Formats: sequence, C-alpha cells, structure tokens
Amino acid sequence: MEKLLITGGTGTIGKELLKKLHTKYEIRVISRDELKQAELKPKYPDVDFMITDVRDYRAVLKAMVGMDIVIHAAAMKRIEVCEEYPIEAVKTNVLGTENVVNAARERGIAKLVSIGTDKDCEPINVYGMTKAIEEKITLSAGYNCVRYGNVFGSRGSVVSLFLQQKQNESPLTVTDAEMRRFILTTDEAMDLLLLALNSPMEGTIFVKKSPAAKVGDIAKAFGDNIKVIGAYPFEKKYEMLLTADEMSRAEDKDGHYIIYQDKKHLNYKEPYTSDTTDLLTVDQIKELIKKYVIKEEE
Repeated sequence: MEKLLITGGTGTIGKELLKKLHTKYEIRVISRDELKQAELKPKYPDVDFMITDVRDYRAVLKAMVGMDIVIHAAAMKRIEVCEEYPIEAVKTNVLGTENVVNAARERGIAKLVSIGTDKDCEPINVYGMTKAIEEKITLSAGYNCVRYGNVFGSRGSVVSLFLQQKQNESPLTVTDAEMRRFILTTDEAMDLLLLALNSPMEGTIFVKKSPAAKVGDIAKAFGDNIKVIGAYPFEKKYEMLLTADEMSRAEDKDGHYIIYQDKKHLNYKEPYTSDTTDLLTVDQIKELIKKYVIKEEE
C-alpha cells in the first residue's frame, strides 16, 4: 500500500481526503492544530498524526521519511489575516511550500500535488499573491497543482459564516450582494485532486469548471435578516480561475481545464471569470446547504 503525506491535513480538504482515502493509503497527517488532531485520532486510529509546521524544513523532511505521495494543503487562508500579517503569510504559503517541495525532492518523492485558489489569478490581496507564488514553486519542480474556487461550506468560508450567524440569530453580513464566487462541492474538489495526482507529473494545473453564486443569494438561502456592510479593499467583485493567457494554452476536457506550462499560445481567449459562468439559483444553493453543510452539523 502506498504511503501518503497530507500537509495541513486537519483542514476542510484534509478531512475530506481522510474520509475518502484512509482505507486506500497509509496516511500521515501533519499540521499545527493539536486540537483538530486530537479530535480526528479516535476516528482514524490507523492514521499517523504529527504536529509539524511546514515552516520548519527539518521537521518536514523528517515527516516525509518513507512517503510515496504528498498532497500539500497547508496554508494561511483567511484573507483579512494575511492582509494584517503579510510576512506570516509569506512564511507559510511561500517558504512553507518551498520546504515541502524541496523535502519531497530530497526524499525522492515522485508525486506531489499542491492546492491553489482562484485568488491567485491576477491577485489583489496578500493571500492571492502568496498562493500564486506557491503554484510557481510547485510547477517549477515538475509537480502538479489544482486550482479551486470556493469549496462549499469549507471552514472560514462565507457559508460557514452565514451558518454561524443564523445559529446566533445575528444579521447575515454581506459585503456586496452582487459579488459572484465560483462554487464547487467537496466531492468535486476531491475528484479534481485525485485526477491531478494520478496524471503524469509535468508541472500542470487542473481546474474544475464551476458555476458561480451571488453572495447575496447565498445569504438569502439562509434567511432574510441580511445586513450589507460594504466590500473590503482586498475583495474582487468577480473572481478568475484562468487568465486570458492561460485560456489560450489550456485544454478543455471532461468538465475541467488542464493548463500546460509548455504549450504554445493559441488564439486569444477571454479569461474564465465568475461573472461569465453559470449562476446558481437560491433554491440550488439551499440544496447544497442541506447536502454539504447541515448534514455535517448533525
């Protein structure tokens, strides 16, 4: 059985990977969250949990002993925190990724996939900038990346915020009701990740075609007590999953795009943005809440 290391394995994506893969691989999880590790250990007794910070190269190198595959999910993700502490975001998202990639190469690990975000396409905030560099570090080493929009209901997302506010009977705080965000489910995120993992390691980016949702409509799916507070300077009205440059050298295949780094540019194409993709209705958002959010809370 192959041995899989998951960095940041106690986050939303990490926990989904454990659900899906704990019987298929020997798994080691590294993260800094001792509480989450303590909560997960009884559920996954065969998983090796290690308190390890990706900023510490020696610790990462030690964690990779005997591993065959790496999924790099560790990151500072809260946009406002990265804005307030940009150097800390650089230490984790940039230098931490360099440590993970260099340790994987030193250990001779052939398969590694790093998880990117739509925020790293033409970024305007620290989080997006650091994640864009994370992609470049991964690709330059010949490993693959996936790039996601908003994983529905993930920890720290607007969906989890609205759920908490509803439970507290507080107003649902919306920055801009017309903002559109790419939406994909945890199942779709897992499928894309496994596709990238099982494809040749050629410095390739895999992107799932995704619908979008208006932030105002997501709030409406939770209730009518909505308060508009105004957009932050580090937020975009619309997000981007592929730039125009990337669209010109991407392959459109089976519901996703594959971006090749060495492919010659074809004819110009418009970027893939959240204001041009399909839009989810309030009823469709409610169904996603029932399936992926409320179920998790029960």
